[in-house]
Amino acid sequence: MRDDFRLVARIYDRIIKPRQDISWRRIICGMDSTSILLDVGGGTGRIADAMENCFERIVIYDVSLPMIKESNNKNANIFGVCGEVENLALKMNYFDAVIMVDTLHHVENHQKAILSILNVLKPGGIFILEEPDIRKFPVKLIAVMEKLLLMRSQFLKPEVVLKWIDTKDFTANLIEEDNNYYFIIKKIIPEVCR
Repeated sequence: MRDDFRLVARIYDRIIKPRQDISWRRIICGMDSTSILLDVGGGTGRIADAMENCFERIVIYDVSLPMIKESNNKNANIFGVCGEVENLALKMNYFDAVIMVDTLHHVENHQKAILSILNVLKPGGIFILEEPDIRKFPVKLIAVMEKLLLMRSQFLKPEVVLKWIDTKDFTANLIEEDNNYYFIIKKIIPEVCR
């Protein structure tokens, strides 16, 4: 298990400013206030912090223990779990919402990671996957920089990710904005449960 962020954990939030302008926030925060959010690759909690008032509980799942420790130092209402996203050690069909922001390009097995996340999402739950768009020139520069820093990053075009979403069990909407794209993926409630 390789941790590309262990050395920058203490200063990460000073380098990468916490986000408040999250365009999909209203979708996630429109859920029941007793909902549980999983932030995959959430690191220091820079996105989870912005979601804190929307959920009863938030779990950050990240491969970097130093990053999780930083999130725990900031907010006692956010619980951190260390592990690889490709092998989520979490209960199936448990989370009402899952977010993965600027993380997929850092994992080793992208498809396995997506499938692992979809397994822990409850029927009717929403998964927001946001990634830098490698088709955009500024993102190409970031990709080169991350290679020079010896990070294992591999940025994906959205159509590659879309192939992994089973349309029998999920709906997926792609939204492109600026240098990022995001998917709103909803797990379909089986007919027997309606």
